[in-house]
Amino acid sequence: MKQATKLFLFIFLFTAFVSSTFAGDKEDIRALSAKSAEAFNKQDYKTYWSLFTEDNTAFPYVGSTLLHDAAAWKGFIEGTAELAYVNYHGQDFQTQIYNGNSAVVTSYYTFTWMEKGGTMNYQSGRATMVTVKQNGKWLIAHMHFSKMF
Repeated sequence: MKQATKLFLFIFLFTAFVSSTFAGDKEDIRALSAKSAEAFNKQDYKTYWSLFTEDNTAFPYVGSTLLHDAAAWKGFIEGTAELAYVNYHGQDFQTQIYNGNSAVVTSYYTFTWMEKGGTMNYQSGRATMVTVKQNGKWLIAHMHFSKMF
């Protein structure tokens, strides 16, 4: 009976420890996502790029060609500075953490922008973000956007 109680207590404490460890990571990743959207919406590219790995890649919504290097994604994102208004909003985030150092985040998004001439545009879709933990900090390694059917 004592063995069973000890085993139960060990399993309970281990499960509580593991779940609280990953709960912190999930919160950190969610904060990373929120901070990247906020920086993008403010066109604060210095902050935005500080949230990415140096070798990040992306499948943007427009064109759907894989941008193999950070410079290509950077050119695409910073091109939005030519717009009069941009707003990216994500929702319904689901985070899966693997081995404590990588994660996949899926969500839905809406993106609204206004051209300099005043034309408003809107798109919605699905987003996938791959994050990695480097030197104790979660960073975005890959973004993938696709339109809704």
